[in-house]
Formats: sequence, C-alpha cells, structure tokens
Amino acid sequence: MGFGKPPAVYDERQLSVVRDSFGPSLHMVADTLSIPLDSVEAEGEVATAPRPVHIAAGTLRPDTVAAQRITVSGLRGGRPLLRFRATWYCTTDLDRAWDVRATGWHVTVDGDAPLDVDLRFPVPLDRMAAMSPSYTANRAVNAVPILCEASPGIRSTADLPHIVARLG
Repeated sequence: MGFGKPPAVYDERQLSVVRDSFGPSLHMVADTLSIPLDSVEAEGEVATAPRPVHIAAGTLRPDTVAAQRITVSGLRGGRPLLRFRATWYCTTDLDRAWDVRATGWHVTVDGDAPLDVDLRFPVPLDRMAAMSPSYTANRAVNAVPILCEASPGIRSTADLPHIVARLG
C-alpha cells in the first residue's frame, strides 16, 4: 500500500484498480434503489508522517507515506449520487488534517434521513491484527447456509434474505 515509501500521486493504473474494486458495489446499491449510475470515478491521495512512527512491520520515517485515502463516486446526471471513501493509516499523527480515529469506521449518509455514525473497535491495538479480519469475514461466513439453499447462479446481497448471525 506504499506505507513507508516517498509520497507519489495516484496514477491511472492505481485509480483503475480502485474503480474496478469498489465501483461494482456502488452500481449494485444504485441498481437496488432503482437509480442506476451513469459512471464511476475514483481519486486517491496520501498523507505522510511528520515524525517517526513505530509499527509492527518496522518504523516509518518522517515524510514517508503513513496514510492513504481513496474516494469512489458513482455519478448520475454528471453529479455524485453515491460515494465510498476508505482511509487506511498507520497513525493518526499525519501531515494533513484528515479526520481519522484510533479505530473503527465512520459512516455518513447525506439525504432525507441523514446519519453520522462512529463504530469503534473495543480491542487493544496490539490485538487488532488478530481481531480485525472478523469484522470483514463474519458476514460472509454467516451467508454460507443461505447461499447453499439459493438457486444456482451469481447472487448479491440484494438478492438474498437478510443475513443474521446464528449465535449459540
């Protein structure tokens, strides 16, 4: 991801990967809402560490990449309709005034019923690497029985019933 390297501008190859990786999800959400997108755009930027940062993989020197942020926008009628932004970082001490938290996700929805939600991970940072894969994998694991019962073919979350964890 370029952490610890000199900062560079996102090139078209990197932006193409971002569009191809996150664009289909934006298209699926828009299609499910019956407001299909005309196109998807992507942009990326980096922030550097103003001082040395010690992480499990080593030390990031000052003025090297300590964070990167991508924004993928689904356009309709030439205007952004849906936007996904991901910020990956090794420290909250950055050379830019990005709103990054110690852990978790920040979700905002602008619209008729706006939301601004912070989801913090109550896990000590030294255990985060062991715990964080569960935040991504649990929904997919809980989908296995539903997918096994589904008719053949490719399915999206819009095609399936709600996926709820089976506890106990």
